Amino acid sequence: MDALTPATDAPQPVFVLALPKTYTSVFGGMLGQHPGIMGTPELNMFVGETVHDWAYQPANDVLFNVFRDGLLRTLSQLQFGAQTVQTVQAAEQWLVDRQNWPIRDVFEHLRALSAPKILLDQSPIYTMKPAYILRILDAYPDAKFIHLVRNPTGWVKSMLGWQRIGPVLLDMYAQEEQGLSRKPDPVEIWHATHEGIAGLLSQLPDDQWIRVQGETVITDTVPAMRRVVEFLGLSMGPAETEEMMHPENSVFAGWGPPGARGGNNPDFLSDPRLKLKTVDQLPGLLKIQTDAMNVPPEALTFARELGYQ
Repeated sequence: MDALTPATDAPQPVFVLALPKTYTSVFGGMLGQHPGIMGTPELNMFVGETVHDWAYQPANDVLFNVFRDGLLRTLSQLQFGAQTVQTVQAAEQWLVDRQNWPIRDVFEHLRALSAPKILLDQSPIYTMKPAYILRILDAYPDAKFIHLVRNPTGWVKSMLGWQRIGPVLLDMYAQEEQGLSRKPDPVEIWHATHEGIAGLLSQLPDDQWIRVQGETVITDTVPAMRRVVEFLGLSMGPAETEEMMHPENSVFAGWGPPGARGGNNPDFLSDPRLKLKTVDQLPGLLKIQTDAMNVPPEALTFARELGYQ
């Protein structure tokens, strides 16, 4: 089938670059409630060049095709008007009919369907390989990026405690590390991934990217989110603030229909309401727990550069 005309009138998209378990679901859910932003589940689209590449990405082999759910739910809602068994089947057939399309053409279609809202893609899998981020930059050199970070020791504890999903994802990230004669520790994965993201973003104009500590999103919430919203060129008055405090109101909050149940962290899908902490708890969340695990000196230095203590 012929590719679609690019969504030239749609605003440039925004991509969240973050490891899994870095508050991406709640952060994306909150941003997506802003009336100027189209928040989506994890689209996981730029892992390959074509729709076929998306459908058969390696992550689906080890986690039962869950990396397909976000795009299926998004297409069901935006293209077919609802998320039901029937619209999921229609979305899947729509993609099958376009399996040889460049993935950017499908993303352009989503941008057109989202306009005039900004399309937000918050897929952690993009941080697994630099090639994925470079593919995004090639497709959208003027896009905006949010580098979402988390305390390395807090992140490791969260990943290791994430039932069987966390260890599987850690193994996948470990397999992508080059130049080591051994399997990297989770802290080393955290360091290598975020340092790579920082290196890529440092080559962009300052007004094209922003770094956000995830811990501030759940503690000093309104100032943290206002900083992001203003970076995107939008306003955040009382009405917008109230909407963003209720990610559970999103059409993508909660579990999807059979055929596309997931699309986000299962914990978030089970209960998408905000679970905020107080600003008094922020210093503890920013403290690197070197007594709980070994943090190599170079990782410790980098974490402190990101504002952790």
